[in-house]
Amino acid sequence: METDLLPGEGVLWEGRPVRHLLFRATDVFLIPLSLVWCGIVVYWEAGIVLSGGPALFALWGLLFVLAGLYLVFARFIIRAVASRRTRYTITTSRLLIHRGWSGTRLTTAYLTSLPPPVITEQSDGSGNLAFGAFPGITDAFTTDRRYGFRVWSAEPSRTLILWSIPHVRLARDLATHAQHGA
Repeated sequence: METDLLPGEGVLWEGRPVRHLLFRATDVFLIPLSLVWCGIVVYWEAGIVLSGGPALFALWGLLFVLAGLYLVFARFIIRAVASRRTRYTITTSRLLIHRGWSGTRLTTAYLTSLPPPVITEQSDGSGNLAFGAFPGITDAFTTDRRYGFRVWSAEPSRTLILWSIPHVRLARDLATHAQHGA
């Protein structure tokens, strides 16, 4: 972690998610869609294989079956593993988020360039901290040239969010003070 710091930069807060949420609001739409997709392609693939259809069709269909299995199962496994390897750091000038399958994918942003932080808090003091407004359910369904269709991604919003962190108010207050140069 020290190698990610800039000269003269100090750590104000660091933490990891205390809960690993597998389901997000967009999954209300995505789970039924995933089940329908997987059901259709498994039915199609079984029809090709059982009828002795061309091997090329069976191989082509296998790709769609694998995509369906990813949508139904594997994306939740990947999300769980990535969540357990996620680390958040608030420094005197930046926000650092280590995430991904290996926990080595780094996202950084200067605190002064981010909108003010907002939180949602649980009774135990943990919660979510977002820089700007928390994204709505439709935000994951939007597309643009640079970011593509984000609904299937591990992080369906461009808003920087620290998910399920301990002491969310403390993290928010430290980020706010750092944003204002205090």
